[in-house]
Amino acid sequence: MNWIYRGKCWKFGDNLGIDGDVMPLRFAIERELDPTVLRDWLMTGVDPDFPRKVSPGDVIVAGKRFGQGNPHIQGFLGIVGHGLGLIAESIPRGSFRNAINAGLPFLSGCAGVTGDVETGDDLEVDFRTGEFNNLTRNLSRRFRPLDARLQAIVEAGGWRPNLERRLAQLRASG
Repeated sequence: MNWIYRGKCWKFGDNLGIDGDVMPLRFAIERELDPTVLRDWLMTGVDPDFPRKVSPGDVIVAGKRFGQGNPHIQGFLGIVGHGLGLIAESIPRGSFRNAINAGLPFLSGCAGVTGDVETGDDLEVDFRTGEFNNLTRNLSRRFRPLDARLQAIVEAGGWRPNLERRLAQLRASG
């Protein structure tokens, strides 16, 4: 897995709801879990053209309470489906868990990060170390990365591949 993302910044503000803003609610109701389906609807509640503008390696930079509301995983799977990273000033606990479960490289608790970027800035982010570089503005910061145990789940591809890996290890040792 590549933990270093280099691409365009897509800046969003505070209080983006997981249902409606990040992903239409209907996908949670339908229990859709295919990232290749969900990516076509990512962020369409705030920017209907968003799925057509982004490229793998781009990074969503958001304010406080990204993914608020009912903790559905679909929005995070949509981000993974595009090959994007996520940096947020804060993410509510249930959505934080779902970002890990989806296998999404992300940083949370990044106070003031939305003041360091604008949409279109060129970014380089090492999600393993927390190293953040805005190449357009010649600005570098270091944020606290996920701890190693959570990074292992993300690196495995999320909760299901991580569980399957752990079960295979148990079978092999028993």
